[in-house]
Amino acid sequence: MSFTKDTKLPSYEDLECPVVNVSSPALRAGSFHLAKYCDLQFKEFMLCRQEEQDPRKCVKEGKDVSLCAIDFFRKVRDTCNDTFTTFWTCLDNASEGEMGFHYCKKEQHAFEQCAKDKMNLERPEPGYFSMVRMHDTKRPVPSDPFRAGSLERHPPKLEVPNPPTLSQANEYPEARIGMKFGSRKPWVFEAKLWD
Repeated sequence: MSFTKDTKLPSYEDLECPVVNVSSPALRAGSFHLAKYCDLQFKEFMLCRQEEQDPRKCVKEGKDVSLCAIDFFRKVRDTCNDTFTTFWTCLDNASEGEMGFHYCKKEQHAFEQCAKDKMNLERPEPGYFSMVRMHDTKRPVPSDPFRAGSLERHPPKLEVPNPPTLSQANEYPEARIGMKFGSRKPWVFEAKLWD
C-alpha cells in the first residue's frame, strides 16, 4: 500500500488500545478457548480486512479483538488460574521449545474441565474452525468503486453436490487419472474405477 500527501492516517489516540500482555505459551494454552470466546469479534475483524482491503478502516474491529482477548484472560485468571498456570508452564517446559500439546495432556484436561465447569466454555471439537459457519454482520457493504471484486454480499450456497458414481467416471477424466499433481496411491483409485 503506497501513501501520498492526501492519505489520511489515524491519529495516535485512535490507535491506542490496551495490549494483550501474555506470553506465547499462555496464548497457545488458551488458544482454543480464546478463539471460541471471541469468535464474533475475530469474524468481524477478518470480514472487515477482507472487504475493505485497507487496515485503517478496521481499527475499531482490531480494538474489539484486543479487548475481547484481554477480557478472556482476565476471566481465566479469576476462575481457573491454577490449572491454566500449570498448563502453560508445562507447554513452556516442553521438549526443546516445541510447546506441543501431546506433552501436557493431563494439565490440558484439567484446564479444559475447569473452563467447562466455571466459565461454561467448552473446548471446540476438532475441525470446528474449519467448518463453514454463517456470520451475520451489521457492517455496511463497502462502497469503494476501485476495490477488486463484487460489492454485493451474496448468501452462500449451502448445497453440497454429490460425488460422482463409478458409472459417471467416464464423464470426469480427472477421476480416471487421479489427482492433478499426483497422489499417494493412484493405482488404488484407478483399480476401483475399472472393477
